[in-house]
Amino acid sequence: MKKWAVLGFTALAAVSTSLAESKFPMRVDIDVSSKTRMEKMGAGMDGEVKVEKVQLRVKVRKSGGSNSADPVTAELYVIGKQLQTGYYGVIDVIKQEHHFDSKNDNSFEFESKMYSLPRTSGNVNVGGTYETYLVVIADKDGAVIDARSGRHIKDKGIAFIRELGPKTLFDRDGNVIGKFKPNREGFSAAAAAAMNPGNNY
Repeated sequence: MKKWAVLGFTALAAVSTSLAESKFPMRVDIDVSSKTRMEKMGAGMDGEVKVEKVQLRVKVRKSGGSNSADPVTAELYVIGKQLQTGYYGVIDVIKQEHHFDSKNDNSFEFESKMYSLPRTSGNVNVGGTYETYLVVIADKDGAVIDARSGRHIKDKGIAFIRELGPKTLFDRDGNVIGKFKPNREGFSAAAAAAMNPGNNY
């Protein structure tokens, strides 16, 4: 009888917790900062070659709602743009599990690696540039708790990007173009043309 009573109490507690979580959903504050710099590699009569360096830092703090002990998943999508086509690309995807508790002051943070995006400018524009980021905080079932981006992205767009892997090219209408494959020979040729000193005679 006691065993049944314990099981019944446990089940009731689980239901109460579930109801509390649905009535008071978790709220989070997301802060994203970027560290960027441009390195000039060379210039000529028809343009120049640069490398854009980008690193992102994400800080997340629980600001209210549910006190669930379940982990959340932080998803960072780093998005760039291919200059010669105008297509967007997922440069990288970072996914990490974290817990909110008193030990970490109900917050966590992480950094991306430093990304190098070379490009030419002038008569021939080839390469890539950093465009924006998308951060999604999801619960244990994958449902979105909150999201933040440097651009306005609708819910449909967020769902689309979450399905993509690194190095995926897509257009502004949400069509997957394919995988980004670096054309080193083409870039080298464009870089050489941009940095051509020209004929002074």
